[in-house]
Amino acid sequence: MRMTVNVAGLAWAGLAALAPPSLHCAEIVGYYPGWKSASFAPSAANIDARKLTVLMYAFLDTCRDGRHGNPDPATGGLAPCQDAGGAAHQPADGTLVLADAVRDAANLRALVALKQANPKLRVLLSVGGWNWSNQFSNLAAEPAARAAFVASTLALLRRFDLDGVDIDWEYPGAVGVACTIGQLCERAADKQNYVTLARELRAAFTLAGRADGKHYLITIAAGANASFVSDGPQGGAWIKALAASLDWINIMSYDFHMPWEKSSGHLAALDVDPADPLKDGGLYGVASVRRYLAAGVAPQQLVLGLPFYGYGWKGCAPGPAGDGQYQACAGAADGGNDGASSYSFAHLLQQGLLLADGQGRYTLGGKGYVRHWNAKAQAPYLHHAGSGSWISYEDEASLRAKAAYIRSARLRGAMFWELSADGGQTLGGALAEALGR
Repeated sequence: MRMTVNVAGLAWAGLAALAPPSLHCAEIVGYYPGWKSASFAPSAANIDARKLTVLMYAFLDTCRDGRHGNPDPATGGLAPCQDAGGAAHQPADGTLVLADAVRDAANLRALVALKQANPKLRVLLSVGGWNWSNQFSNLAAEPAARAAFVASTLALLRRFDLDGVDIDWEYPGAVGVACTIGQLCERAADKQNYVTLARELRAAFTLAGRADGKHYLITIAAGANASFVSDGPQGGAWIKALAASLDWINIMSYDFHMPWEKSSGHLAALDVDPADPLKDGGLYGVASVRRYLAAGVAPQQLVLGLPFYGYGWKGCAPGPAGDGQYQACAGAADGGNDGASSYSFAHLLQQGLLLADGQGRYTLGGKGYVRHWNAKAQAPYLHHAGSGSWISYEDEASLRAKAAYIRSARLRGAMFWELSADGGQTLGGALAEALGR
């Protein structure tokens, strides 16, 4: 079955004239959240390895002064680094460590076992993330710490028979979760130091790969906005230099609009909607890709990120169309996962906010919600007229539109966050079908 997209109305229309890449080459990259293993086991029942090319195990951290984590109590604070048996350990600064040595080791072995269903599946270690990016600046700035990181990463890859590493530094030069007073978490030289780290990692992986008879992958999770791609007066030269050491870049092309904003907006629009009051900010997927292309990164090194979750607002004004879109709201919703404003796709189904139509696709709202489709942004949204609740999310139709764009633009493939947020493997199945797996 083929989905027809109104290419003529999209800003990337010219790319559609290009012949699509061979479908078997498209990467489908899914993140697995290790801390959720008790409720979402790393098993074939939960993960269909045939519909993935890469599994990212999130997250590992780096050790400093015998501890890892973030000093911010909201992120869990600091914890002792552990040796392979789970005992407290103080390795060299920069050493890559498992957060929970026993749990993470069991999870990694289970994920590698999924290769029985898909021998071509690759399993990577993902390092950092929003909470644990606080030591990247120190790590990248110090030669000894970089060396410890490289050596320990290779040791873990060989220990578990893994296929590479994914660095999720959020963000060089502008860390998301700030350090406590007196600690250093960001430098003006972060982006250039990142390039150095990647070069040293690639050199070591090349040598190790020759000895081991395999190619070890290096990928990164990267910001979607202009501030990430640019490095001050040097512009995007740094990201092109960084890409030279990478297999590909996973663009986090989501969280464009967040529920603490005063007005509702799409978290992961594919293309620009002229009606969006913030349209000039380039907060949509195609604009994110263009920024990397303009910096000199090749399309085949770009993977488009997709969210398997949504965000909700409450008390939104109906607006002239009566659908709450781009309207002033009273704040973040509280009906999502764990009473928060984040709505996994699985939660939308479990709570009956999304219902299946006659073809089995989730195109209907439930419990008073109406499902709408923005043809310009290529994005769905739910609106409850009675309460003014408004939810932006990803669904099967928006994934098909993004898959069509990925093929047209000859990108490397798609990445999504994260596997446990799917409902009955609905989104993963739709994505795999759209990309020909």
